[in-house]
Amino acid sequence: MLSENRTFFEQNDSSILVGILIKILGFCPKDTKFLKEVFIYSFYTKKKNFNQNYSLNFQRLEFLGDAVLNSIISHFLCKKFPEKKEGELTQIRSKIVCRRNLNEISKKLTISDIFFDKSIMISENILGNTLEALIGFIYLEGGYQECENFVHKKILHPHVNIEKLQNEIFSYKVWILEWSQKNKFFINFKTFREDQNQNKIIYLSEFTISECGIQTKGIGSSKKKSEEMAAKEAYFIVQKQCKKKTLKQT
Repeated sequence: MLSENRTFFEQNDSSILVGILIKILGFCPKDTKFLKEVFIYSFYTKKKNFNQNYSLNFQRLEFLGDAVLNSIISHFLCKKFPEKKEGELTQIRSKIVCRRNLNEISKKLTISDIFFDKSIMISENILGNTLEALIGFIYLEGGYQECENFVHKKILHPHVNIEKLQNEIFSYKVWILEWSQKNKFFINFKTFREDQNQNKIIYLSEFTISECGIQTKGIGSSKKKSEEMAAKEAYFIVQKQCKKKTLKQT
């Protein structure tokens, strides 16, 4: 009896989650069995007979969705900005499809609701990965045009502010490196790994531009994060110096 009740609740949970996925997609797919296997069983810890193919199919759909999404965004930007060069278009596209942005869009699309088992620890990146996998699923279901409709209707128009994105700093490290090269300043970037204790590893980054007297430090749980923190601090120093210079000239 206990086993029957468990099966009933798992099936009930499953049907609820399929409904959530269909609402996100905006249409009822033909292959709901595949939809259920990939987007529910891959993360459903209550399934004892876990099939590794679920996870493999999820990764394959994620790969496909990433490629299709980049293609659709590229086409959209080329039409919207006929005057912009390749490098500028690449920067805008990178801001749209970066993991942080896709994670935020996934939250707005309520993709996190499909993780019915709240005991599962879900990383932020899983949300963005799931969005890409959904786009891959749509491509298999309805082709490129169906994907393009989904991206425009569910992502670009309601959740992407192109004008705002253009003014955002995508990476402080990239910004400071480009600024230094443009002004022909020599930069020195060093990162060290520091073991705080057995359970935690942190990184320390030191960033120096001798000509400007800029010397900053950043700490993070990864090399990338510590470098970004050091570069961010340097960015604000540069902005402060530029502001002072402008005030003196006036």
